[in-house]
Amino acid sequence: MADFEWFRSFIAIYRHGSISAAADSRFMTQPALSRHLAALEAEIGEPLFYRTPRKMIPTERGKRLYNELAQSVDRLEAVSARLAKRETAPLLRIGGPVAFIQEVLVHRLPADSYRLSFTFGETGPLLDLLKAHELDVLVSTQYLPAGGLIYAKLADETFLLAASRDEPDVDPSRLPESLEERSWIAYGPELPIIRRFWQEAFGVRPSFQPRYVVPDLRMIAELVEKGAGISVLPGYLVADRLKRGTMKELWVPPKRAGNELWLVYRSGEQANASFMEWVKRVTEASG
Repeated sequence: MADFEWFRSFIAIYRHGSISAAADSRFMTQPALSRHLAALEAEIGEPLFYRTPRKMIPTERGKRLYNELAQSVDRLEAVSARLAKRETAPLLRIGGPVAFIQEVLVHRLPADSYRLSFTFGETGPLLDLLKAHELDVLVSTQYLPAGGLIYAKLADETFLLAASRDEPDVDPSRLPESLEERSWIAYGPELPIIRRFWQEAFGVRPSFQPRYVVPDLRMIAELVEKGAGISVLPGYLVADRLKRGTMKELWVPPKRAGNELWLVYRSGEQANASFMEWVKRVTEASG
């Protein structure tokens, strides 16, 4: 007769894609968790996963068993936690851009669902961590569809040309020259964000070189506020400064540049009722 602990270990392996990650999530050793899987496969009489060097891939029998078990195991886990009066919530590993997470997302996250661990960085490398099961969810600044990933719309961001309150106004008869002559602060040497704004406004790529390259949007906002130069920044990052009058929108183009932000997770998580409820609450709060 199958043991409930075998089912718990099977569900963990299915969701995390590897023995090591599943063992960490269950606070078990890898050999102990492997024994659970071997015992369950012996009970069923056929393999539940294909073993590869990088991950555990469920067989068709494994997929059917997961669909049969996942909801029931999640419910029993919740009941067991309440009966044991355990207060420790499961860990959720979130990756994404530090400025958006700090300024926006953390204020909209449900406080009662998970313990949270954050990894900051750019979308490309973090997407690799998500695929490798080293992250559970990603705030992505790009829509890069791939097999096994689900993209849920999280937010729209608008880019503003920001300057200190003392920055001289733009001469509209001398655009874009009046802007090219200013001291610019960029996120990177290839002018990310600024390039998007410039192409939307003028239909060409910017040709000037920034005075400062600072790979931190929050620090760029502080430098702009202090008069070190101008930059293009997300509206959420400068809204309070605009209200206080310490910063101004230097020029408003005929067409504003913007970007979409996405919440990305692995398709296997769709069977995890508590995770999907978390996704729903976050995307609705951020909409």
